[in-house]
Amino acid sequence: MAGLLLDPPAGCGWMASPCVVQFPRAVRAVVSVGPPPAIDKSGTRLISLNRYLPALQPGHYQTAVLARKLSEYAVSNSIEFEVTAASPEWISQTIAASVAKLKTADTVAAAEQLRALDCPGAWRASLDLLPQIEGTLLEGLAATRQPAQVCELMQSAIAAPSQAVSIYYLSTMSQVCARAHLPPASNANLAANLAAKEGEKKTIAFETLLELARQTQPPPEWIPVLKSEFLKSYATIEPSRQRPLLSFYASTFRSPEIIPLLESVLDGWKPGNYYEAEWEAIDSLYQIDPARAQARIVSELKKDRTWLDSSQLDMLPASPARFTDDELFDVLTAAQRDGGWNVGLRMTAVAKYATPAALARVKAIYESQENPCQPELMAYFVRVDPAYADRVFHNHPWDMQVAPPQCTMGYFQVTPRIAMGPVLENYMTAYLMHRNVFIKRTVAQSLAQSGSPTALEALWGAFHYFHNYWKGKEAELAQNNEGVQLEVALRNAIARGHNWVTTVSDLRMIDSMCVSQRCLDETREDLRVRH
Repeated sequence: MAGLLLDPPAGCGWMASPCVVQFPRAVRAVVSVGPPPAIDKSGTRLISLNRYLPALQPGHYQTAVLARKLSEYAVSNSIEFEVTAASPEWISQTIAASVAKLKTADTVAAAEQLRALDCPGAWRASLDLLPQIEGTLLEGLAATRQPAQVCELMQSAIAAPSQAVSIYYLSTMSQVCARAHLPPASNANLAANLAAKEGEKKTIAFETLLELARQTQPPPEWIPVLKSEFLKSYATIEPSRQRPLLSFYASTFRSPEIIPLLESVLDGWKPGNYYEAEWEAIDSLYQIDPARAQARIVSELKKDRTWLDSSQLDMLPASPARFTDDELFDVLTAAQRDGGWNVGLRMTAVAKYATPAALARVKAIYESQENPCQPELMAYFVRVDPAYADRVFHNHPWDMQVAPPQCTMGYFQVTPRIAMGPVLENYMTAYLMHRNVFIKRTVAQSLAQSGSPTALEALWGAFHYFHNYWKGKEAELAQNNEGVQLEVALRNAIARGHNWVTTVSDLRMIDSMCVSQRCLDETREDLRVRH
């Protein structure tokens, strides 16, 4: 525990009742008068007196840091400071200076200054600056000594087009109004003024109202206003915030009525645009209407240029066939020309959807590549011609003491997500005993996602080997982060694999074998969930 001594005391500050400050461990703290940066250039954390001392009358004071450990005390050197009454001119100048600094940079010191002033000019300036340094500025409003005035100001500001109204704004306003024994403003006020909000402030208002819509039961009466304005305004939202906001909206109102919006996002993409909003739109469309989303994926995959990426093909099963072999090879050929588009996507499509009749063409493409590593095309062979894939996997000794060929990690990381079969699984499980920890961890993680129940025996074997090697060396393992990560990866693969069910008895066995604390924590959480 630590605190500040104050001479003369003012409600706190004597040895038995210091003005309490929680100093971070292992951080050298320096007390300073005025609003400092959180950490100076030397790495020292600076402590602002304004945050921890009560409002003081004008006069001369001394303060020092008090540290206590059990029954022992230590007191730092003291600093002296003078408190003088602030003139209206000084307050106005200080507010203006703080605002000017905050308009050019997120300056914590300037926000702390506004937070401490607690007067109408500082309140108004704090509201105008939001959402900058929102936590500090709203803390200042929440701690005001004049809650009735701040409550009324915050309520009246909600309607202003330039006012940012976040969920934290509303929470702070509710606290302040409760202290003043005044009713908080209705959330309908924000919804009623949503159309007038400007730029980023409208985006923040959407986020706030969506969060309120999730929290409020029965649904608020202003939801139709929110839906209508969102549909009209989505295209004008800053691109960097479109994807998360679309995700938030779609997960809040997951119904067919938002399909036109989702499809307008997909239709509006042009080469050169970012893909994030389109990826969110297709994900949301798939949740609402899988068949419609799959039809869009098929259509996009036949285009030379598309927002589509390999990960979206997980929504499109390998059968029934939706493409001819010629269509798949045509777009792959176009992608491999100069200026072509997303070769990996096209090779993944061939691997997933090309028929066995295309085997000779796929082999010819695979063997003609300058780069011998083609993990996407290898997935086709795992699916259609496992004997051929096995010959590729065995074109080098499976020596667990030397680095594997450069292609191996691609086969472990990429190929299983597209197609998994016994020949690939055998190759992967052998490398659970490789000397390189990263390789073993990668194999365990891929088997957890794509391995068959047959892989469990090898995973258990690797986990037993790990346990026997590290048993009795818990302290040493705790300092070996790579080793801990491997144990957890093996544990997670056994306990949470996608293609098998782990029993409570299995979890108890894992618990008895865990060496690291993290392994124990993960396993006991799994047991807690089961019970």
